[in-house]
Amino acid sequence: MEIGSIYEISPDAAAGTDREAALPPLRLKEVEKYGKKYCRFTGSGREAIALALRSLEADRPGLNKCCLLPAYMCDSVFFPFLRAGWRIHFYHLDEELAADPESLGSQVEHIRPGLLFIHPYYGMDTWKPLRPLLPRWQAEGVCIMEDVTQSYYLETAGREADYVVGSLRKWYPIPDGGFVASHRPLPEALSDHREFVGSRLQVLTEKWEYLHGMGEPEEKRARKEDYLGKNRRLEKELDGYAGISGLSEVSARLLAGTEEGECRRRREENHRFLLHKILHSPGIKESGIRPLPSRQEGAAPLYLAVCAGDRDGLQAYLRERNIFAPVLWPPGEENEGCLREKERWVYDHLLALPIDQRYGQEEMGYIAGTLEEYGQTPVIGIRADANGQIGAGHIMRCITIAGQLIRRGARVLFFTADTYAHPMLEEAGLPYVCLHSTWNRMEEETEALKKELQQAGCRKLLVDSYQATERYFRSLEDSCALICMDDCFQEIYPVDMVINYNAYHTRFPYREAYGDRARLLLGTSYVPLREEFRPVLQKESGQPLQVLLSSGGGDVYNALSGILGEALGDGGQGKDTFREVIFHVVVGRFHEHRQELERLADHFPNIRLHYNVTEMAELMSRCQGAVSAAGTVLFELCAMEVPTVFFVSADNQQYDSEFFAREERMLFAGDIRTDRRGCLENICIRLQSLLADEGMREKMKKKLHEVTDGRGADRIAEEILRLKGRKA
Repeated sequence: MEIGSIYEISPDAAAGTDREAALPPLRLKEVEKYGKKYCRFTGSGREAIALALRSLEADRPGLNKCCLLPAYMCDSVFFPFLRAGWRIHFYHLDEELAADPESLGSQVEHIRPGLLFIHPYYGMDTWKPLRPLLPRWQAEGVCIMEDVTQSYYLETAGREADYVVGSLRKWYPIPDGGFVASHRPLPEALSDHREFVGSRLQVLTEKWEYLHGMGEPEEKRARKEDYLGKNRRLEKELDGYAGISGLSEVSARLLAGTEEGECRRRREENHRFLLHKILHSPGIKESGIRPLPSRQEGAAPLYLAVCAGDRDGLQAYLRERNIFAPVLWPPGEENEGCLREKERWVYDHLLALPIDQRYGQEEMGYIAGTLEEYGQTPVIGIRADANGQIGAGHIMRCITIAGQLIRRGARVLFFTADTYAHPMLEEAGLPYVCLHSTWNRMEEETEALKKELQQAGCRKLLVDSYQATERYFRSLEDSCALICMDDCFQEIYPVDMVINYNAYHTRFPYREAYGDRARLLLGTSYVPLREEFRPVLQKESGQPLQVLLSSGGGDVYNALSGILGEALGDGGQGKDTFREVIFHVVVGRFHEHRQELERLADHFPNIRLHYNVTEMAELMSRCQGAVSAAGTVLFELCAMEVPTVFFVSADNQQYDSEFFAREERMLFAGDIRTDRRGCLENICIRLQSLLADEGMREKMKKKLHEVTDGRGADRIAEEILRLKGRKA
């Protein structure tokens, strides 16, 4: 069973559109209900808007070409206005997708737009309270255009509007289709888009063959990827299409044979059934899923729109179960900068559930059951950041823990201050919410975070940041169970679990400070290494020797360039020792000195730069030695048994030197912040010794193997799920 995504058309139905008999003028009852004198059918909804603008400009040549549009809108609506030379302003909406009368009235008064664009959302008349104002604004010279693309069947829509526009291809299995209706004369469409229509008809029939045809699973998956790829390319082509085409004969014949009343009835039934389940299922309500607008009685909308705290996680959960619910919409370039908090929240949290006439109670029951299962799945929140100042270590270890939580049946939702970490989370397929806060002023974000935690149904929150304070945790302690990554022991936090996987945890009195108030996960058995670091991979042997260089995601102190200059430069400590050594340099995502590294690599052929490394274990497995800043990467090198020279570049790394240097597990070179020259010299001297003494390397490997078994993330995930905190 697959529910949603693009429509399908059977090959027989497609073949029936080739008839040569003349087709009478198309009439659709649902369009005629708007009571307009003129109607034109177009290739798409945006072309209907373009045709309406052309009519308006011809009818009122002195019109102020300025339009007021709702801030929540598909960016494709902007295209016809911009191409026709209109200026765009935006009016704002509340949490129920309704405009504020006073605010909008003030904008109309001050801007004096030639056109006000209105949109009843998701089958509901979200404009009902403001409709009495429309005649007054029309009397003042403002034209009203109403887009019914989401509410085509809504009886109260379109009566007052000067132009009613909509997309028909969103409602029916047709390759193209839109319309504009008005009391003003409408010009004929001027362009022909036959090639697009033919290509899209082929895509829709390929979808039918995928659903109903025979074939092995691999073959069918390839077929699906093919037609979806074609459809994406066609939609992109439509975005760039500046013409105004008429409705194709293919779509006109398909629409002429469509029983609109039956389609409307099926949508109403599907909507009523699924809405009842969402409103009355305890499991669904507990997950934070709610309809938007909140009142949707009697609607037959394009989709049943819901808000979810973890919208992206919900979408992924449904997709894994063959329910394809689109996001409507991402913000466009035109409105991105003007969005207010409530509008941005809608953009970030709204998901559209399919309820169209292809389906019945069985499919709606399947969606409802899937939503109930989703609501019963535990949700773990993770608060972490990444940027040029703090690097990527916090977010990367949390991604590793998240993977183990998901493997055990939990859902995970990341919360970030800004967008820097989002590419990494997207690569890992993990959902996130941006708090739009400041990463190093975390106490200012707590109200927004509490709201998001409640919306997402998070019962537990893992916080991994040195910026989190006792006051920060105190403000969150009534929201959910709290878990803290703490390897500095600067404060005693009001949390339910504390994690410090470093060997130096014994320096701090965790057990005396927390007693029985918090579960303590202490020591190297909890090092959260990715699965690629177990089991140990077979090392490559032979010449030339290969060395890994790593200094964190940001390399704030430009250590990598300094090491290479000292090792390979004329005045450095390397002399000729390192000329035959291959240096594999890991260039972090936030590295600020890439150009300097690239100049060195151009000059020295034995330097290999590696960007956005996704298989670090494989890269480590090639190397006979490594130089690294302290941190989690040292545990990765332990798991891979790579003899290492390390240095300190941050306060939280200062205790690593005691453990890793003990018994020559690794060779410590100093603190690059306080003695750069001496640290770089020590790195080269110790690396020379390491590479020259194979016996030393073998001895170090045995000691590194004893540090960690690479299963720390598994243990952390198990303990988090087992946690019975105050709010868990």
